Amino acid sequence: MYLKNFLYKLSRNGHFGEWLTHLNALNFPGYKKVISNVYCVYNNPVPTEIDSVMITRFGFIVIETKHFSGMLIGHHSQDQWTLQFKHHKRNLYSPIRQNQTHIYALNKALPQYKYVPKFSMIVVDEACTLQVTSDENNLIVHRKQLNKQLKLWLNTQPMILSRKQVRDIAEQLRKMRHISRKNKKSHVHHVKNKKQPD
Repeated sequence: MYLKNFLYKLSRNGHFGEWLTHLNALNFPGYKKVISNVYCVYNNPVPTEIDSVMITRFGFIVIETKHFSGMLIGHHSQDQWTLQFKHHKRNLYSPIRQNQTHIYALNKALPQYKYVPKFSMIVVDEACTLQVTSDENNLIVHRKQLNKQLKLWLNTQPMILSRKQVRDIAEQLRKMRHISRKNKKSHVHHVKNKKQPD
């Protein structure tokens, strides 16, 4: 009984979903590096946190994990989306727009790699029904579709990075996993003020 309750609580935790997404990305075949919880603080008083970044020889995949249930409704051109439940609904900022902000911050943090293609992927739990319209560079998928969709995107891209460049980028991103307590506090305060489901 205790184990059942523990597993249920764990499944409702957003950080657990991010960890599962990270594991899926690690299992993707081919040469890559996956760095999670990256903070971009350049030219921004509030740090931007990126859930996961996969660096491949074809480009970056910037991953945002959303711990949603209900039905997610939205269009890639809209700023506001809707999370519809049985008896109520909630408006939220577009996850695509959010991840575009992450990519912008990443380009500011690593200007020497601004030219490298960056693919935005929003990963949601299987409990979430998707009624969304995305575009070719911004996909929203269930976690079990992650590797399939990554493969489809990478197959359209030329190989532009060497293995050494992939390692160098990963090392720079690892250094960005650690920020000052003050910056961390600013980020947490900013996220709480958004009051959007996660």
